[in-house]
Amino acid sequence: MERDYFKIRVSSTVRVALPLSQIEAALQIDRRLVCPVPGVAPALLGVVNRRGTLTWVLDLSHFLELGPLPAIPGQALKAIALSASPTSNAAVVGISENDPHRNRAPRPAVACVVTDLEGVFSPQRELPVTKRLKPRLQGLMKQIVYDGATGLAVLDSPALLQALRETPLDLAPA
Repeated sequence: MERDYFKIRVSSTVRVALPLSQIEAALQIDRRLVCPVPGVAPALLGVVNRRGTLTWVLDLSHFLELGPLPAIPGQALKAIALSASPTSNAAVVGISENDPHRNRAPRPAVACVVTDLEGVFSPQRELPVTKRLKPRLQGLMKQIVYDGATGLAVLDSPALLQALRETPLDLAPA
């Protein structure tokens, strides 16, 4: 196995792994700098300007239907910035692949807010997910990697970005 993974705690009881190749950076985001965007899915906390790039801030726990992370005033948000192909990032905000201007503007990014960042590991083994998952999770988690005796579902960031693209924007209660 040549791939390394980054272990993250999504909620107080759930950990997942991300392939290291799909991570741009581990971040701490000052929650006061997150600008809410009305009319988007509740899991999207808003946007933040990160070195001139519009970065969507996603509550990963909420998106995975584990409930929203508790807001602790004054505490920085821990997040993982996902890297993806220009097509995937552009698709998150609805930029057409055929748009001649899409490569000229900074690409939007997604930072997934998590409870904790636990570090890099090399798995001893990988297995496919055999347990039946919630419909939203089925396309996002297709394998399990083991850090010692602990199995972690692998979150597929291109599939996550695709799921965000397909999520109706106006999911806020009327």
